[in-house]
Amino acid sequence: MAKKSIPELKEYFKAAKRPTESEFGDLIDSFTHWDDPNVFSTHYKEKNNLKFTFPEQQADQAIDILLGNVIIHGWLEVEVAGFYNFQNSVGTIKKQIIIGSFNDNNIWRPPVSRIIEAAGEIVDNIYIGDVVWDNALKQYKITIYHTNSRGNDYVVRLVHHSTTNAVVDKAVLSDIYTNLLTGQRKHYVHYNENVGIKTKSPAAPLDIQGRILFDTDSPVVGGVGIRGYETMWARGYNFVSSDGTQNIGGFAAVGVQNKINHYYIGKYENQIVSFNPENRQSSFNGNIDVYGEAKSRSQRIFDYSPTIYLDRSENYGGYIQGIQTRLSDGTNNWFFGNAGPDTFVISTGAYNGGQQLVINRNGNAAFQGKVEAKNFVVSATPTADHVFAADYNLRGINELEKFITEKNHLPEIPSAKEMTDNGLSIGDFQIKLLQKIEELTLYIIALKKEIDLKPN
Repeated sequence: MAKKSIPELKEYFKAAKRPTESEFGDLIDSFTHWDDPNVFSTHYKEKNNLKFTFPEQQADQAIDILLGNVIIHGWLEVEVAGFYNFQNSVGTIKKQIIIGSFNDNNIWRPPVSRIIEAAGEIVDNIYIGDVVWDNALKQYKITIYHTNSRGNDYVVRLVHHSTTNAVVDKAVLSDIYTNLLTGQRKHYVHYNENVGIKTKSPAAPLDIQGRILFDTDSPVVGGVGIRGYETMWARGYNFVSSDGTQNIGGFAAVGVQNKINHYYIGKYENQIVSFNPENRQSSFNGNIDVYGEAKSRSQRIFDYSPTIYLDRSENYGGYIQGIQTRLSDGTNNWFFGNAGPDTFVISTGAYNGGQQLVINRNGNAAFQGKVEAKNFVVSATPTADHVFAADYNLRGINELEKFITEKNHLPEIPSAKEMTDNGLSIGDFQIKLLQKIEELTLYIIALKKEIDLKPN
């Protein structure tokens, strides 16, 4: 059996001829089989015959490329192309996905991907997802989203390079179904590394070596142009650093129609300072350093979860820091802030005036005056329920009477002098009172039993 040419093979099958076993062997040896690893590598596979049509007048449709419950290793290319006879599908989108995963959703290399080509109207209508595991189907898939309501025809080309067996030749398409794509709904070609002009080793996302000239009238400083601009509604200057690596911003006046009503410093989309002459309002987006007093008729801070920071940039040998309010005659009214390294106070007058509230870093707090509240909740453990345990040693009545006679207070309850000298812990004291109530309850129960045992 040997390889034969096509004319030779045709001789075997002429009318009235019956090919021999050897001639059938020649036929097989003369053609290539998909399973032949010498011709078709198991590490590279393609699939080109996937075609689908999205339904007319139905937006947010999707279709899945089903890859199976298999090992997917290496990188894949997914290319979706449209046809020129369908205006909205003209163009191509090609996405490269790198992944390392075993079957049953055992992913050791999460997918990373990028768009390597995107052009035409198809970019506005098709979005290619990444390789994900579908827990309901128990297999990997790539979803193709169609965001346009016009139904169009598309084809998919899959390429798979792998150090193990490539699998995309076994891929199939799911049915079309409704799937709203949230977030980004359009692909853009992007570079993952820096791009340089007149340099082979760019040091920034866009590194241009040499002179940058915006127009022939632009002044040039340090090889970088400074461009002034003027339109009907905007006048100003934009600056970049002399080495061309930083966009510093600028300053300008802008407005609506033929009217200037807004001035700003910084970048237009990220203004550091802006002034509105019509309502006499200014805004600052950043830090404000004031050496001296800052005076204002009113101050209001509003935003989501606003925070005021009192930072100490220099140490003058003390820890006094806070907010001081004053009366119209200039005398101090209230102080809120630190009176030491570990103490926060609210005081009348200055920080060392009448301290109405003192909070220490260890959690202790002191109030000067009466504290009123609708309710107090004191967290205290343990409780007093151990009194009802079977092994609880309840004092006898006679022993209790002796203790009270000698000490003039209940056992485990502070004396009047101790309360006066040391104060009371409300939580601990409440538990002790509960303990005594529970002990009293036990005494009453015992007394009832004793009464019940006596004859009438």
